Order: sequence, then C-alpha cells, then structure tokens
Amino acid sequence: MEVLIRNDQRYFKLGFFSLSYRLLVFSTTLLLNSLITGYLNIIGVTYMAKAFEVQDLRTLKDEIIQLRNRKSQLLSQLRKLERERNQSRSERDELNTVASENFAQVKELKDLRDKNNRAIQELKMVRRSVLEEMKGLIEKAQMLQAEIKSMDIDEKEIQQSYSIRKRINSLDWKIQTTPSMGITEERQITEQVNSLMEQLGEISVSEEKLKARKELNREINNLRGFLDHSWKDFSELVDKSQKSHQQLSELYEAGKRAKDEADRRHQEFLEKAEEIRVLRDEFRALNKTLREKSSIFKEQSRIQKERVQIERDRATAEMLEEQSEKIRKKLSQTKKKTLSIDEMRIMMTQNPDFLEESPVDEEEE
Repeated sequence: MEVLIRNDQRYFKLGFFSLSYRLLVFSTTLLLNSLITGYLNIIGVTYMAKAFEVQDLRTLKDEIIQLRNRKSQLLSQLRKLERERNQSRSERDELNTVASENFAQVKELKDLRDKNNRAIQELKMVRRSVLEEMKGLIEKAQMLQAEIKSMDIDEKEIQQSYSIRKRINSLDWKIQTTPSMGITEERQITEQVNSLMEQLGEISVSEEKLKARKELNREINNLRGFLDHSWKDFSELVDKSQKSHQQLSELYEAGKRAKDEADRRHQEFLEKAEEIRVLRDEFRALNKTLREKSSIFKEQSRIQKERVQIERDRATAEMLEEQSEKIRKKLSQTKKKTLSIDEMRIMMTQNPDFLEESPVDEEEE
C-alpha cells in the first residue's frame, strides 16, 4: 500500500517500511505534550484541586517546616545549655578545690593555734605558780627585814663582828698553846672571851638574818627574771595564736564563700541538667513526630503524583479520543482523504495501523 503526502506543492511516494517510525513517534510525543499542556491548563487546575488533597499536603509541609524550625531552635538551646552546664560544672569544681585547700589550711592553722594556746595555758600556770612562790618569798624577806631593823644593828657593827671573832680565836689559841699560863691569867682570858662572845651573839643572829634576806632576794630576783623572760615568750605565743586565729578565720570565711558559691554553681548545674533533660525529651519526641510526618508527606506526595499521572493519562486519552473522533468525522464527510501531519500523528497514536487501513493524502499548506 502507498500513501500520497503533499508538501510545498511537491509529491513524494513513500513506502511504509521506508518511513522513519522513530522520527514519527518523537514528533508525535512533542505534539501530544503540547496538546496535553494546553488542555490541562484549561481544565486541570480546578479539577486537580478538587480531586487531590493539595491543601492537606501544604498544611503537612508547613507543619514539617515548623517542626524543623523548632528542631533547629532546640538544638541551639541544647548547645547553649550544655555550654552553660559545663561552665557551671567547671566553676563548681574549681571553687570546691579552692574551698578544700582553704579548709585544709584552716585545719593546719587551727592545730597550730591550739598548740600555741596549750603552751600559753601551761605557761600561765607556771607563771601563776612562780608568782605565788615569789609572793611568799617577798613576804619572808619583808619579815626578815623587819626583824633585822628591830635589832638596831647596822652594817658597821656587822663589820666589827669579824674583828671580834678574830680576837676570840686568838685568845682561844693562846689558852691552848700556853702550858705555863697561870690560873689567874687563864680566868681573865676566859672572861674576856665570854664577853666577846656575848657581843658577837647578837651580831651573829643579825648577820644570819642578813644572809637569809640576801638569799631570799636572790631567789626573788631569779623568779622575777624568769617572769620577765617568760612574759616575752608568753607575748610571742599570744601573738602567734592571734595571728593563726586571724589567718584561719580569713581562710575559713574565704573557703565558706567558695563553698557557698560552689553549691550555687552546683544548683545551677542541676537546673541546667534538668532543662537539658526536658529539652532532649522534647527533641526526641519532635524528631519522632518529624519522621512520622515526613514519611506521611512522602507517601502522600507519591500518591498525589500517581493521581496526577492517572489524571494526565485520562485527560490525554479523552483529548486524543475527542481529536480522533473529529478526524474520523472529517474523513467521513469528505471525498478526498487528506489530513495534516498533526492529524495523522494523532490517528497513528490511537491506531498505529491507521495508514495501512486508511490511505490518505497530506493537506497542502
């Protein structure tokens, strides 16, 4: 079978088997796309808005966008809270270290202060005992001084006692070393010795009291020297104790402030940790919701695309059927079977064997 195609007043005889079928199909596809696009522009938008849940998808998409925005906000808040939590933890640990170091120094200073205080108490007891002893010695010295004063013996008389003793010793020696001494002379020497002894008696008593008073004064001076020296030691110990107490008080207050601040930082840490836990729970729930809605959105989008494709295919079929019906009507009403290239393409799309079954000519342009 042969087909006569008229184009630019020229006629070409083409055999069906020499016609490029691929070229025909390609050009037919372009034609169909052009026709379908125009057709859908006229009827498609209104119909699709009614046929598919476009608004639902848009709402779902908006929800997904909102969820993603909220997710981004949560991530930002979590990072900020984690930085603040870590900062609070770091500051808490540093403050606890400072507090521990201060309290350790406080303990050392307290031990030193207590040691000094014990030494002070011991020295106080010793000084009190020495003072009591010195008071007794002073009273004894005063009593001796009163007795010496009552005897009315002065230092000159005491010096004379040395000469009297010397004379007595000389007379005793004479009696003992003179065998030829007469009784009268011996009696005279003896009476003279007894007289000297009486004079020396009162002076000797006074001399012994003076020696005792001097010994008491020496002991009193020794005790007074100890008290003076111990007072210096006592003052140094008191000064050390007061300084230790002042230092440990300052360190304790600094340590307490550091500990209180560390406790406050720890409370902040716990609060931040709780906020993070709440946000993480919200983040996990949001992520779950986001995955679910994203999955629904993808599925609904797929279904909508399938529906659009089905509608496009249906519209295409209806359009081709309508155009084919017009072409068949045209062919049935005219004696000369002539069609345009586009019309032949439409007919061949509906029926690939159209040219074999119905010989036609191409219309002149």
